[in-house]
Amino acid sequence: MSYRTEELTARLKAAREAKGLSQRELSALAGVPQSHISKIENNAVDLRVSSLSSIAHALDLELMLVPRKALPAVQSITRSVASTPVINAATRRELDRIREMVDALASHASGANVENLQRRIREITRIQSQIDPEILKKVRRTIESIESSSSDEAVNRAAENIRSLRNQLAHRAASQEVARSPRPAYRLEEEDDG
Repeated sequence: MSYRTEELTARLKAAREAKGLSQRELSALAGVPQSHISKIENNAVDLRVSSLSSIAHALDLELMLVPRKALPAVQSITRSVASTPVINAATRRELDRIREMVDALASHASGANVENLQRRIREITRIQSQIDPEILKKVRRTIESIESSSSDEAVNRAAENIRSLRNQLAHRAASQEVARSPRPAYRLEEEDDG
């Protein structure tokens, strides 16, 4: 299998994992057998256009032929869009537990304080950096403390603690963005044949 095909299959696998899909779930979405997806990801079978198209569409990707001269511009754009975080299983589990706890809290308590807490949880899940499961465990413990006291003060304190954690995550993401090395510029001009 060529390097380009291996690179393509690696990108498909990364896109599947970034969406948090198993091969079986992707199989159901794409209409491609799970065993075939496994073979594609392991470079054990030639990738057919029909399979590629089905899998790409299931992963919210589009296939297109791009003029070679425009390739650097397209790659630059896709790099900036494709920098969404990959959420690992531990992080996903913690996020699910936190959402369940907040939903349970909202079912027996209401008001602006609980809505504020729900908003803070949504903000944490939108951070565009890899969320550390340990930070999410702190968030979960904070919410557990609300369940034991059920006071408005505890809800407000939890929302403020979560806001503080969100700010830490946002600042970490911003510092990582600054630390990246600058990318070279590109040209779309025709090369001189002369």
